[in-house]
Parts: sequence; structure tokens; C-alpha cells
Amino acid sequence: MNHRLIMGLSVLMLLPFSAHAQVNSCLLEPSSDVEVGTPAGGYLVEVAVGRSDTVARGDLLARLNDGIERAEIGVQETRTAFANRHLERTRELGSQQMMSDQEIDEIRTDYELARGELVRAREELALRSIRSPIDGVVVERFFGEGDLVQAEPVFRLMALDPLHVEVVLPVSDFGTLERGSREVLWLPEIDRTVLATVVNIDRVIDPRSSTFRVRLELPNPDLEIPSGLRCEFVGDE
Repeated sequence: MNHRLIMGLSVLMLLPFSAHAQVNSCLLEPSSDVEVGTPAGGYLVEVAVGRSDTVARGDLLARLNDGIERAEIGVQETRTAFANRHLERTRELGSQQMMSDQEIDEIRTDYELARGELVRAREELALRSIRSPIDGVVVERFFGEGDLVQAEPVFRLMALDPLHVEVVLPVSDFGTLERGSREVLWLPEIDRTVLATVVNIDRVIDPRSSTFRVRLELPNPDLEIPSGLRCEFVGDE
């Protein structure tokens, strides 16, 4: 541990929290906080996750009743297959000059329209499933199996790896940090020091407080550090 870190930690331990929180206090926050639902309405027939469950991007979270949509896909698949067979027969007749180019074009257009309707039906079916847009944790579930939803959020998810940290520093520190540098944070509530990487530095000083903001990222692959903890900015490692 270098001299600057030792001095920084010593100051933090000696001063009461209120004496230094205005300048270098910070908070661990999720890197993403989203409410997830679907624009479709219906009954939840399956809810695959609950509060505190971890999810990966693309995981199925819940599913609405989808019998009508699945039936529509079956109809459109049949129409598309028929249109394709008709087009193939038309091509054979066209090669023998037994059909005009206009007739062939009309049949080809019917096939393309049938394919388009099949794609549309599949997209409508996809709206009946709610999938996670992020790797994260379920922090709230607003509805359960059997509930009726009408284009409402069903889950709230947070990405906790990495965690984001925003710290307010005095203008005297401006120019002493750079993107990519690793900085020491102290987490007083769990008495632990961690290293976070600077990812963004404000280029505008707040004239009222003579401060600027710095954003850092804190790796949290095992999700062992909870979001919401207070932290103290110490400085470079």
C-alpha cells in the first residue's frame, strides 16, 4: 500500500463522515436499471423468475398467453409453403414459355407477401415473451402468474457487474485524474477498500460549488458487493 493510500485512509478514519462527505463521498450504483415488460397485453401464463434471481441477457422472464399467435403462425406457414410450391411450378412453366412474365411476377409477389405475413406473425408471437435485455438481478416483480397486464412493466432489473460510482471532487483535483486510471475507494459500511477504473470525467465545473463529477466502474463479477453502499474516494492505487 503506497504512502498516498495510507495517508488517505488515515484521514478518513480520523475525520467524522460529515466532515468529508461533501467533497469525496460517493455511492455504489447499478450500471443499468431497467423496467421490463412488453407492449402486448394478456395474461401471464408463466413467470420464470422472482426477486433476487440472477438473469442473463436473452433469458425468458415471463410469457403471456399466446395460443392465437401460434395458430396464426401455423396458418401463415401453410400459406407460405403453398405459395412457394406454386412459384416453383410457375418457374417450370415459364421456362417452357407457357406463362407470361406478368403472371410469373404476380405469383412471385404472392409468395413474397406470404413470407412477409409469416415474419409478422412470428414477431407478434415474440411479443408474448418477456426476455431480459441485460445480465443482472431481478430487484422487483410487479405481477405474478395469472395476472392481466396491459403494456405495463412486469420486472425491474439491475446490472450489478460492473457497479457505477459517481464522486464529486473539488476543482483543485481537476486535471489530476485521467480515463483508465485505477483509483482506491473505501467502503466504510463493510470496512473494505476496492479498486475502480475512471471511465468519465466532467469537463464542466459547477460554479456554485467549485466541484466536478467523475464516474468510475467497479468490477463485481461475483456480485459480492451490493449496490447502494456508501463509499469514500481515496485516490490512485
